[in-house]
Formats: sequence, C-alpha cells, structure tokens
Amino acid sequence: MGYTGMIKEGVLGKINSRQEEALEKVLRRGHDQLYMINSILYAASLQAQAVKVERIDVSPSDMLDELRSTYDVILEKKISLAWDYSSELPVIRTDGRKLRHILENLINNAVKFTEQGAVTISARCFSEAKAVHFMVTDTGIGISRDLLPIVFDIFRQVDGSSTRLHGGVGLGLYIVKKFTELLGGKVEVESRFGKGSMFTVAIPYETPEEIASDSQSQHSASRAA
Repeated sequence: MGYTGMIKEGVLGKINSRQEEALEKVLRRGHDQLYMINSILYAASLQAQAVKVERIDVSPSDMLDELRSTYDVILEKKISLAWDYSSELPVIRTDGRKLRHILENLINNAVKFTEQGAVTISARCFSEAKAVHFMVTDTGIGISRDLLPIVFDIFRQVDGSSTRLHGGVGLGLYIVKKFTELLGGKVEVESRFGKGSMFTVAIPYETPEEIASDSQSQHSASRAA
C-alpha cells in the first residue's frame, strides 16, 4: 500500500489519469483487506478477553474533524457524507482509538449498504444523562425487524443471503457493541427495511468537577501509598 501510494502521488515518476484511477482502486482494496484483518484480530482479542482500555481525555469534535478528513475522497457510489456536530462538545475520558474504531465501523457499514442518498454522522451532548451520543444514519437497505435482536452477534450479516452483494465477514457490529460496552457506553439501532438505519452510540462523560475530584483522590491515594 505504501509503494502504491508513492506511485499514485508521482514520487517515482509521472503517471496519467487512468493509471492514477487504477492505483486509487488498488489502495481502496488494500485498505479493505487491512480493515478486515484488523477486525479479525480485534474479534479474537475480545473473545480471549485480552482487550485493555486506555482512558485519556478525548475531544469528540477534534476526533470527528480528524475522522472527517479521512473520508474526504470521492466515493465510488453516488452518495453524500454529511457531518453534523458542534465544536463545543464536552471532553470525554475514554479510549480514543476504540471510539474512533467504533465510528469507522459504523460509517463503513453505512456506506457499504447505501447505494444512493446520504450517510450522516452527527453528535449531540445530553447533559442530564452526562453522555455524548454519536449517530450514524443512512438511507440504505435497512434491516428487517427479525434481524434487529441479533444484528450485533458475531458473524451475523445484514445481507446474509447466498446471493448477497456486500462483502465482509460479520465482525463490524460485533466489535462496535463490545468496544462500546468496554467504554461504559451503550449502542442502539433503529431501522426500517428498505428505508435505512440509524445507529446510536452513547458514551458517558464526567463533568469538570468530577474530573477534578477523581484527580484529587488519585493524588491523595498515591501520597498515602
């Protein structure tokens, strides 16, 4: 993938537009395979209960900005990506890498199962519940009612028919649920078959006063030790 990227950028010599288009497809397919391999490794670690959570202060707005930049490419489908979130979302003390992977899984799934229309990524703060909700909404094929209770099971696929058009091995939503639970959050799905789906991930956050209190408690404990 690295060398393909270098050739595409013209580092090793000039290329024409058709060659650049072909190299872009190679990079996308390589990224798809890397994503699938990582998903298998994550799933294996989850099954072995070997996944650790590393909590740091994460700005949801900054993370979404970075995530948005990675999707600033021309999609192969006639769909649009819309981003809707405030720059003043509260800081979350969580595992940023896992939260980003959760959102990437949901966005990639939404794009995969949407042939036309839009995929919307949004975030809202609910101060009463002390949680930030991340929503990924699409206008894709949707999920039938009988599949909703099992859609997060391992190796389950929204389109499980023998003639299915969509790739994947059924690990994405399983990882989403397990990672969300590790972060102390909750994931829910609403869907209408043929109309689209909305996945909501709620991640709790601490108020500045609670963060200060936790820091003071940890400092006191270390001094006592």
